[in-house]
Formats: sequence, structure tokens, C-alpha cells
Amino acid sequence: MKHKSLRLGFDVTMEKGTTWKPLKVQFWNQEADFKKFSPSEPFKYMADALTGLSLVKLNNYIKSPVATPHVDYSFAFDAWKALDPHVELYERSNARVRALQSHLAVVDPKLCAEFEHQFNESFDLAMKPWGVDLSELCHLLETFTWFEKQVGSPLLYNFGLNFSKPFMEKLHCLYSFLYHLRGIVAVDHNAHVEDHSHEAVKVDAISDYLPRAEYIVNDALLYWNFKKLAQPFTGPKADARVEKLFAHPMEKAFHKYSHNACHLVDNLPKSFVNSLNPVELEEALFLVQMDWLLGSPAGLCFKIREELFGLQSGYEKVFWKDNEPKFHSKPFALHLACELTPETVFGTKAA
Repeated sequence: MKHKSLRLGFDVTMEKGTTWKPLKVQFWNQEADFKKFSPSEPFKYMADALTGLSLVKLNNYIKSPVATPHVDYSFAFDAWKALDPHVELYERSNARVRALQSHLAVVDPKLCAEFEHQFNESFDLAMKPWGVDLSELCHLLETFTWFEKQVGSPLLYNFGLNFSKPFMEKLHCLYSFLYHLRGIVAVDHNAHVEDHSHEAVKVDAISDYLPRAEYIVNDALLYWNFKKLAQPFTGPKADARVEKLFAHPMEKAFHKYSHNACHLVDNLPKSFVNSLNPVELEEALFLVQMDWLLGSPAGLCFKIREELFGLQSGYEKVFWKDNEPKFHSKPFALHLACELTPETVFGTKAA
């Protein structure tokens, strides 16, 4: 099938003050806008193109030919799938997640279905005929909080979640939109700094969400060794006095000071942990974190929630803590206009 070129034009309205905080993304629907801001090549890492393409997939209003007559929806959908690397990474890692899940108790499917319903209701309220209201999108945080309470455990290192295929596609698109929206803000900021070695910000699909994965591995190994050593002092046949004086206080201390590491070990199948020697386990604990982050439904939800926290509080509070944003006395908008061609997307003249 042959595609013509696709133009994407939208504004990202930013909040005034000393914070990186997008408020809304509004699509252009007038030819006059494209005359005012001529479309250009997408950014190097396609942040502008993927923000627009993912929003086209997410927003049913935009699919109206009256609202956006210049959008080729078939090309937009194919382009998003071809350009965004996260879905392919998910599929590669998900096979290993499913293998782990076969040894674990999964979350009640009815509870997952109820989460999907509540999520969709809140999500739909944020979608507008002109684009998306990011302030309303942040209400999804309440849905995540409700879900964790119902499940009885956090999203972090949860390998037992399963959602429907349409809902998973929505999560992939939403994460793509939020991640690349932050990329746009980073590009704008970095275009105005004097010293990139000290003042520039970046986006990273791993360290932004698991900033010290290797430290968690070290703590997890200590916790795993403690559990092995404590086995004779715990359980129904153990001396209650020793258990009270040694095992319980130590375990509480681990959970207090190394919560993430404890949660990682406790959420893995015992057969998986016990089958590896210490050297193999160290490597496996690091890799399984990456698989959870990149290839599990819970990891995808976790990343979306982190991006929403950034939208709610400002990116400098969540991702860019070492950088100070510049003060803006009033709201302003970033104007984005890019053009995608079959050559840009597929590397050929026809797709």
C-alpha cells in the first residue's frame, strides 16, 4: 500500500512559573496554522512525531475527518508502530515475564477487568475534541492508587498482572505519548542552555524509572542470603525466643531500609531463586528487573504512573531533580509541526 506524506501539527501549552509542566496538547485543524509554521523534519529521536502519532491513536475525536482532514489515519497507525521502539522491546521481554508468571499466582482477572473499566472512564474524560487535557489525565493516578490497594501490593516487581489486548495497546500508546511528550520538553529546554554538560536534561527509558538497579541487586542478594540463614530460626518448629530476638527484627529492618530489594526477591518464584548459584543469581536479578520494566503489564503501568507524577508535580520533581527550570511569567506554548514521509518511516518510497 502506498502512502502520501503526513503532516502533524500541535501545540504543547506549558504552565507559567519555575516548573516543566505541560498543561494540554492541542492539535491544529486549520490550514492557516501550517502556513504560519511550516512542517519540518522530525526531531532526531522522533519525539515530536511519536507524540502526535500516539495521540492520533488515543483520541477518538481526532479521527473525525471534519476535525483533522489532513491526517492519513492508516499511515499514522503504521508509522507509530514502525517508529516507536518500546513495543518491540516489550514483546522481546514479555516472553520471559510469562515464563516467570507460570510459577506465580496471578492477580484476579475480575479485578484487572475492573481496573480497565475505571481507567478507561477516567481516561476518556481527559480526551477532548481539540486534543488532551493533561491536568485531567492526571486523575488516572487515583485509579492506580485504588488498584494497588485492591491488589494488596505495589506495581513494583509485580509479575502477576494480565490485561485485555485492546487495553494493552492503549497502555502502549499512552506511555509512548507521555514519554515522548517529555522528550519534546527536554529538546526545548536544551535548545536554550549555554552549557550542555551541566544544564542539559535527558530522557532515558530505563534509568528514569529504575535509577539504581545494580544497587537493588546488591541489597537483594543480602536479603536472599539472610532468608537462607534465618530458615532454621523461623517457622512452626523454630525456637520462638530466637525467632523473636533475631529473625523478625532483622527481616523488618530489611523491609524498612531495602524495601525494593525485598520486594524483588519476594515476588520471584522460589524455584527460580533457589536454582541459581550466587554468581548466576546476581546477573539474573539485574536482568529480571529489566524484563519487568520493559516487558510486563505492571512495568508499563509503573512507567505511565511515573510520567503522570511528572505532569502533576513538574518534571524537575520526578526526573530532572538536579536541574533548575527557567522562570516563565505567563503560560506559553511550544508549536510543533513535522512532516513524515514513507522514506522517513519505512526507509522506502512505498509502504
